Amino acid sequence: MARRARSTPKAGLIVGALAAVIFVVALGGYFLGATGAPYRTAPEFPVEEYLSTSGSLRGNSYRLTGAVLNSIAWSPQSGRLISVEPTGSDSPIPVVVPVELGEVNIQKGQRFHFLVEVRENGILYAKDLTKS
Repeated sequence: MARRARSTPKAGLIVGALAAVIFVVALGGYFLGATGAPYRTAPEFPVEEYLSTSGSLRGNSYRLTGAVLNSIAWSPQSGRLISVEPTGSDSPIPVVVPVELGEVNIQKGQRFHFLVEVRENGILYAKDLTKS
């Protein structure tokens, strides 16, 4: 009776497969880790420039990260007016959260990522927001 030869996987094939798996895992971690910073395409909100001359920023959109200090006012037509303390600044700024974004529960002390637009009279309107 003839014996069958046992074949073992080639070392190069094992190393190549292992390198491919490591590459796929690293690529997935890179893309999944990038979701932690929303609104990356918008420039960072210039807090100091806003506080000195808010009118010059009118019509522009920015990303803003900060903690909610207080809910100042609420209107069924306009939405909520909240004060936000931007990350890296001690100066609170007002942000209007329109009714369209009312499904988000906003409470004092929570941190949010905002996509804001500077409108007439330098008022900030949230176009989108996510909890951080």
